[in-house]
Amino acid sequence: MKILVIEDEQALYESILAYFTGEGNVCEHAADFEAATEKIELYTYDCILLDLGLPGGEGLELLSRLKKMNKKDGVLIISARHSLDDRLSGLDLGADDYLVKPFHLSELKARVSAIIRRKNFDGDNIIQFNEI
Repeated sequence: MKILVIEDEQALYESILAYFTGEGNVCEHAADFEAATEKIELYTYDCILLDLGLPGGEGLELLSRLKKMNKKDGVLIISARHSLDDRLSGLDLGADDYLVKPFHLSELKARVSAIIRRKNFDGDNIIQFNEI
């Protein structure tokens, strides 16, 4: 999987990157709005982990840009904002899931896997090719 982590909290993004790269995934990181904008415009990802409060801008604006570009990257919002309105706003703008901080990395991985499974394999855990 190719994952973009858009997070400004250093300890958190370092642990996420270490966890996912240790599982054999390719991970990139953006710590602020400008860097994140550049990466989503240039590259395609299987999943984007998106924090809402970023230096230089708002994560929901990045999500809107992503959807306006008709990109199909999966988006999982990871945020300390836990109000129902924040969660509904993110999901209504097109996020695939919303996870409130703090969280366990194993739950994050399960949710990322579910997003990718839905996007790439129509929700199936098994890949079939003809009779194989």
